[in-house]
Amino acid sequence: MRPTMATRTPDDRDLPLNAVMGPGAHYEGDLAFEGRVRIDGHFSGRVYTEDVLELGPEGTIEGEADVARAIVSGRVVGSLRVREHLRLESTARVEGRLDAGAVEMVPGAQIRGEVRILGKELP
Repeated sequence: MRPTMATRTPDDRDLPLNAVMGPGAHYEGDLAFEGRVRIDGHFSGRVYTEDVLELGPEGTIEGEADVARAIVSGRVVGSLRVREHLRLESTARVEGRLDAGAVEMVPGAQIRGEVRILGKELP
C-alpha cells in the first residue's frame, strides 16, 4: 500500500502538480482528485481530495471544498473544509464558512463568515 499524500510532511508546494486549471478557464461540477492540484481559473461546484488544493491569486472557487490541506491565494465563496492545515496567503479572500484543523494566515488575508479552528485534524 502506497502512503497517501496526506501522510507526507514536506512543504506542499514541493509536491509535484498533478493537474492545473489555468487562468481564464471555467469549470462547473464536481472534482475529486489525488495529489496536488492548482486552480488559477474559476471553479463552481464541489472539490474533494485527501491531498492538496492550491488556489492561485487569480483563482476562484464558488461552492464547497473539502480537502486535507490547502494553500489559498485566491477567493473562496461558500464552504471551505480543510481537515489538516490551511495556509492563507496575503491575497486570500474567504467568504462563507471555514472549518479547519489549523490555519496559518499571512498578513493581508481576509475571512468573512463563520470560522471554526479546532487545533487538530478534523474527522
